[in-house]
Amino acid sequence: MLLVVGLNQKSAGVADRERLAVQREVMTQVVKGYAALGGVDELVLLSTCCRVEIYAATRCPSAAALALGQALADRAGPGAPPPFELHGEEALRHLLAVASSLESAVLGEPQILGQVKLAHQQAIEAGVSGKELNAVFERVYQVAKRVRTETDIGRASVSWGSAVATIAEKVLGPLASRRALVLGAGEMARVSAQHLRDEGATIVVSSRTRANAQALAAQVGGTERPSEELREELVLADLVVSAAPVAPEVLAPGEIAQAMKARRGRDLLLVDLAVPRALPAGLGTLEGVFLCDVDDLSQVTERAKAERTQALARARSIIAEEATRWRREKEERRAAPIIQALRLHASEIAREELHRTMQRIGADAEVESRLDAMAHALVSKLLHVPSLRLKEAGTAGAGGERLMAAAVEMFGLPCGRVPPSVG
Repeated sequence: MLLVVGLNQKSAGVADRERLAVQREVMTQVVKGYAALGGVDELVLLSTCCRVEIYAATRCPSAAALALGQALADRAGPGAPPPFELHGEEALRHLLAVASSLESAVLGEPQILGQVKLAHQQAIEAGVSGKELNAVFERVYQVAKRVRTETDIGRASVSWGSAVATIAEKVLGPLASRRALVLGAGEMARVSAQHLRDEGATIVVSSRTRANAQALAAQVGGTERPSEELREELVLADLVVSAAPVAPEVLAPGEIAQAMKARRGRDLLLVDLAVPRALPAGLGTLEGVFLCDVDDLSQVTERAKAERTQALARARSIIAEEATRWRREKEERRAAPIIQALRLHASEIAREELHRTMQRIGADAEVESRLDAMAHALVSKLLHVPSLRLKEAGTAGAGGERLMAAAVEMFGLPCGRVPPSVG
């Protein structure tokens, strides 16, 4: 059974999520630890700015849910909301919605599918994702692609960058005469810089790796500023977007307080895109300083959801359809071992009877071949309808289980216990 346990932006604030966040350099160690918990057979851990969710394959869902939920609760600490859990088809629908960006704070944003693929690959490399989860995630990628192809969910979406620009305009007014300092040179930094530039802001980029900062500055038509000049830049900038996991020391409260004195009453907007947050919460208490984090940005994006109601409804319809198809395929496969054993049992009887007949009549090879073909045709025709009924029984709940069990008992098949239903 597929199981999901975790916290996301709907169930927990950024302060609780950042305590659960797992950095890439320790991901292997963490997923191996979770995978060793009782009841867990396979596991993938997705850690992003909006969610920390564990997707597990388990034969003992109650034990796995209890163990994983307790592990996350211990990591989150006292006062955090309890992790949510979803089972079976409900868990699959959630994973499909996450990968299709329907559960993102920024509806339709394209980065989440890449993050899901990275989490899956890390689990494979750590040796904790196997046959069952690999099959689930391969189907997830196909469905996510279908959602983006068949709907408008990803077109004209409100990205983190546009949300940053929207908040900046609310705090600072028109951005055409404003100066924006972007810290970092990754994807979040790039998207933010592009949107701010499109609104007319002057872009300054700074990063620990100057070559990366210079490349981004060239891409967005901005300038690069080395880290040793950031104190001077904080006096000039109207907006700072921190898109790096660790903020430079010049963004400490004492440093910002000194910069605010030199700014002579000009407001400063600080936007922290990192989870865990890179900027100290105390910055928001300084006079003239406005501090925003990813939860503030997610509120901006809520309005965009109403504009894409039709695309969202179509996307959810696709997910429901694909989840139902996946369940039915799994249920139909439950009868496969019984059908296979039944056909093998009948074929062995036919071969034995053919051998006895050939010994009695002493016919030549051509006759034997013709009789063998006839026996094979009889077996196929006699078992065609029973095979169809058994396949249908896999999707028929308790009544189907009784029919499959009766077939095993009636024909003395060596199938063992009927596999449990998917749920």
